[in-house]
Amino acid sequence: MQRYGFNEFQIGLALFGYGIPGTFLGPIIGRTADRWGRNRLLPLGFAIAALASGTLIFRIPPLLATLAVTALSLGYDLTHPLLAGIVTDFGAERRGQAMGLNVFTFFIGFGVGGFLFGELLRWSFVAALSTFTGVMLIAALSAIHLFHRETAKHS
Repeated sequence: MQRYGFNEFQIGLALFGYGIPGTFLGPIIGRTADRWGRNRLLPLGFAIAALASGTLIFRIPPLLATLAVTALSLGYDLTHPLLAGIVTDFGAERRGQAMGLNVFTFFIGFGVGGFLFGELLRWSFVAALSTFTGVMLIAALSAIHLFHRETAKHS
């Protein structure tokens, strides 16, 4: 509301947009990961998140900001479930423990990430989003190297 002058309806529309990828694209993302491999989708997801958050740095029209928020959600949906799949594959003999560690790490990351983003907001919205964009770009480049051995399940 402060950054883009959103009214209540526009805020609701942006939140609706954030929910669209996970609600409607989850099964498609899963099938695409099986066909293309997680090694392609993970860097793409981080790159989309970087592009979306980088777009939000600028003073853009509300519709474009809503689309950027939707793209940010798509980036999340292209990374988090796939990383969770890698964790369960990694700990195949102890899937329960692997998922417990995954969930623990996820929530710690959510808390620490939210805290750090909030601290960066003390400087400015631009500083917070610029830092997040940089982290996502590093994650995209790192994912290319770290997950190059991940293969598609189906040819």
